Amino acid sequence: MDIKLQRTQSQGCYKIRLNHVAGWEQYFLLLSDIHFDSKYCNRRLLKRHLEQAKERNAPVMIFGDLLDLMQSKQDPRGSKSTIDPRYTSSDDYLSLVCEDVASFLAPYAPNLLLLSMGNHEFEYRRRHEIDPLTIVSTLLKSNTGYGPTIAPYSGWIQFKYQSGGGNRSGHNFKWHHGVGSSAPVTRGAIQTNRFSVMFPNADIQVRGHINQRFSMYIPREVINTRGRLITDQDALHLQLGCYTQDNEDGNAWPQRRGMGTSALGGWWLRLYQEQPQKTRPRILYQAIGTD
Repeated sequence: MDIKLQRTQSQGCYKIRLNHVAGWEQYFLLLSDIHFDSKYCNRRLLKRHLEQAKERNAPVMIFGDLLDLMQSKQDPRGSKSTIDPRYTSSDDYLSLVCEDVASFLAPYAPNLLLLSMGNHEFEYRRRHEIDPLTIVSTLLKSNTGYGPTIAPYSGWIQFKYQSGGGNRSGHNFKWHHGVGSSAPVTRGAIQTNRFSVMFPNADIQVRGHINQRFSMYIPREVINTRGRLITDQDALHLQLGCYTQDNEDGNAWPQRRGMGTSALGGWWLRLYQEQPQKTRPRILYQAIGTD
């Protein structure tokens, strides 16, 4: 994988440099809320999407809650009925989970670009003063030679494009793991509009957490440094789904709370060069749902 994530001056801010020519395109797989160690995790679906990322040579970014980690003794949210049987054989719960997820992800380690923190990892670190994502990345690095970047709950990525002719451009990508509950009525549309106001110069925004999935283009008007209005590229907002399939268990937390069925899967972000009808062709973006 030639694509690298480079740190910038501020914490949680990164850049990715991409060279493009006529006909160029690049896919990224965007995921969140996998909850790998939950007994409800659909590992088969996750594996299928990661295999597709390998076929497309697509970097993978996971924006929070790769891990569930709710079943430790100190977590009041834990429930014995939801413990995956794989993790009941030892008191070393954290090690079992981290070793298991690192083993599962090892075939895809060259594609894993970023693991950001979600509320589950943050809560575990707060209670136990140890970062489980760092353990996973360290195990992957030790076993495969590839270790994904561990990033905070919220951050930025700047895509920097350069053509063979020396033309340069870019897009700003904002991620935030998410806030609130499942939003069964609005499906997260209210938060999407709030975030569009909070981060007005983000071309692409991504959130997870609420187990809903949708894409939304929001029209915008911006003015460049030369005083020219730009109105022909809408901001893309992506709500990531999850990989926990708990609707068959009537006693599961989402069912008891009336949250309904979770939306499964993530999004492919496709970056591509428009047809070279101009001397300075643009890089466009498109969202495609995982199947």
